[in-house]
Amino acid sequence: MPIVVVGAHLSGMPLNHELTGPGGILIKTCRTAGDYRLFVLPNTTPPKPGLIREPGFLGEGLEIEVWKITPDAFGRFVQNIPAPLGIGKITLDDGSQVSGFLCEAHAVTGAQEITQLGGWRGYIQSLRK
Repeated sequence: MPIVVVGAHLSGMPLNHELTGPGGILIKTCRTAGDYRLFVLPNTTPPKPGLIREPGFLGEGLEIEVWKITPDAFGRFVQNIPAPLGIGKITLDDGSQVSGFLCEAHAVTGAQEITQLGGWRGYIQSLRK
């Protein structure tokens, strides 16, 4: 089953082992459609982003990865996702839809928006400057 990851589960990030451990395979790196915004969720360890779809928002899309995991691994993975994160359909820049991480809108009220950085990697790199 394919799954879109946006932040701490990306390749080389702190939670990537939750995909690679059960045999997950990176299918591709791509972008979301342009109507998504990205925020830094406060008080998360490790730090995590919140991806929100905002119809009518005209962004450039955000860098994401699509991973392939078994249905059993998908079930275990989803069971451990903490609120306010969840799994929903994410539209990719090619128009296809894949299940992946989304965030409840209330959780980004007052949070730092990082959409302009192009994705979680851009945000992490900005911290190192």
